[in-house]
Amino acid sequence: MKKFSTTSSAEIMALVRTLGYKENGETIRTEDYMAEVFLSKFMRFVLSFSFIRSLILAIYTIKLPGGLPYIMAKSRAIDDMLLQALNEDEKPEQLIILGAGYDTRTYRFRDELTNIKCFEIDHPEMIARKRSAMKEITNRSTGEVNERDSIHYCGADFNGKDNFDLDWLVSQGVDKNKKTVFIIDGVSYFLQADAFKKLLSVIALFPENTQVVFDYVYDDIFTGGIYRGSEAFKSSLQKMGEPVTYGINQQELMITMKTLGFELTELMNPKKLEWRYLTKSTGESIQPYGFLNIAFLRRKSEHCNHRTFG
Repeated sequence: MKKFSTTSSAEIMALVRTLGYKENGETIRTEDYMAEVFLSKFMRFVLSFSFIRSLILAIYTIKLPGGLPYIMAKSRAIDDMLLQALNEDEKPEQLIILGAGYDTRTYRFRDELTNIKCFEIDHPEMIARKRSAMKEITNRSTGEVNERDSIHYCGADFNGKDNFDLDWLVSQGVDKNKKTVFIIDGVSYFLQADAFKKLLSVIALFPENTQVVFDYVYDDIFTGGIYRGSEAFKSSLQKMGEPVTYGINQQELMITMKTLGFELTELMNPKKLEWRYLTKSTGESIQPYGFLNIAFLRRKSEHCNHRTFG
């Protein structure tokens, strides 16, 4: 996988989240008011015009059927999951975002994350680009937002250059004995099967009630399965030099979860995502991608033996 192309998938995600925030519609919307900092000054300028935003939305509706609604709805769904975890009686003590890219949650939710240690893990070049961009960001009401002392940036190669294991996390300052929330957003389908299974096995070593959220593509899109937007999704990422390499079989996921001591707290398939985030009060809805699920897992409360994947 190439590290980056002229326009990386992370920049596309930032563009879509910016569109959603500026549109602020009933369904076409996000809460990510910081995403635009990762765009060029020219792009920020043109997105200030409603007719240009409408044109971009129309183009992407044709080029990537279901893509923009999925990205926007997923952003809100993961926001909700994180806020729900932070509102529990026993709050998590750490937040770890794997493949953080241009994720802004450690900044947008800085008040809710007070006293919670945050880690953003990605390729060193991506981290450098992000930190450079974040120096420019301004809060809508309070002015400049400086880097938070509680955010720790960690460079890693998920596909094997670095040995991603518990020892590596501990070496980065992670406390393996603390209840943790893991966010793995837009990452699983760029990995190899063994690398993703190893990720889950490492997370399974954390304490009870540790939570993890990730999205994944259906494995059969590699063997002839056709869903809304699936071919365009694969083709567009291939052209950006970031090919889709891994899909998950639902039955195999359930077996892996049980083996590692996780319980599935929610599985958001395309229909559920559409119903919860993309349906207007009138009943009219917008269809997202038809081949991605969002899984919410929790380490079981009872003691559970688990094995790791080498």
